[in-house]
Amino acid sequence: MDVIVSRTRLAGPQPIYQFRALVPLDDVAAPRRTRCVVIQAPIGEQRIASTRLSDVIAPDAWFERHLAIACGDAARLALVAKRIEALIIRAIYPEMTSQLPPLTFELGHEVADATYRVMVLDLNGSFDCFAPDIDTLMASDLGLFQGCDRRAA
Repeated sequence: MDVIVSRTRLAGPQPIYQFRALVPLDDVAAPRRTRCVVIQAPIGEQRIASTRLSDVIAPDAWFERHLAIACGDAARLALVAKRIEALIIRAIYPEMTSQLPPLTFELGHEVADATYRVMVLDLNGSFDCFAPDIDTLMASDLGLFQGCDRRAA
């Protein structure tokens, strides 16, 4: 499956960036697409319908939200999704050193905006697979390796 990974500088005097990893809706399993939050990911001059990693990795039971929230699954799902997102982002942009991607991240230097598409393992419904070992999860567990196949988006 493809993931769109972007680095965008925010306006202002400080070199503050937003890093994102989104999954194109075309790569989301068909039964999940109608349940996903749709985000228009900017790719150059166009926008691609995409979604958050949390909607992709969520177990099927998650979409019965009244049960998931009551059982405390929301926080755990968010943590696992953020950890996976950070691993993907750091494989492409090593300057983002945080273990969990913050809303904004200040760099000590200026870098250009960039967007790439990278291929990772199929993450559809993978929460139960990754959650038990989330503290030791590595980019290679997601199919990402140094010099991974990244394509300009």
